[in-house]
Amino acid sequence: MKFVIFDLDDTLLCGDCEREWINFLFSKGLLENPETILNKFDLEYRKGVLNFTEYSSFIQKPIKGLSKKKVSTFVDQFIKKNIKNLTDNLTKQLLDEAKSADKVVIASGSHDFLVKGIANFLGIDSSIGTPVEIKNDIFSGKLSGEPTFAEGKVRAVEKWCSQNNQKINESVFYSDSINDLPMFEACGLPIVVDPDEKLKKISKERSYRIINR
Repeated sequence: MKFVIFDLDDTLLCGDCEREWINFLFSKGLLENPETILNKFDLEYRKGVLNFTEYSSFIQKPIKGLSKKKVSTFVDQFIKKNIKNLTDNLTKQLLDEAKSADKVVIASGSHDFLVKGIANFLGIDSSIGTPVEIKNDIFSGKLSGEPTFAEGKVRAVEKWCSQNNQKINESVFYSDSINDLPMFEACGLPIVVDPDEKLKKISKERSYRIINR
């Protein structure tokens, strides 16, 4: 049985969905120009020192207090507007790869409502993302569980595997980031996509397969 796990941002997608999501909300007038703080978070992420609580509060601030239906409408609009800019030939190749697998899941550190929307659009049934809290169909602006980031992603994937009769150590895992090193070490076959410098060095030392866009 072939079991494939894709990271989302800069792996299955050729960009960062949350950066584009925030820019989309900015275009709707729901927040001030986010470029400076987005660059700060991106730098921290790539260094492996991102404060996820601070980051999540920023990402959720524009939708805090909105209904699940309203946010879902925004997500649909966002995907239709941005999906061409977030996908490329490698996206197509990886989606073709997914068709040959028995089980496929997207496992991303991005927030679950956005990951699920993109997964559904791409025709992938299962997705894992950082869980947001929704009370009485309203986004609270808080998280409802551990961020699916670094070791937290491994734990979330292991939980998913236990619920879906899969084994993480039999999976093929694709990602671009040093933050996913715990997943690379837990999976059966690591495949690195356009790695950052830290991950590239480790990948060469460990003979991980590297593919480029």
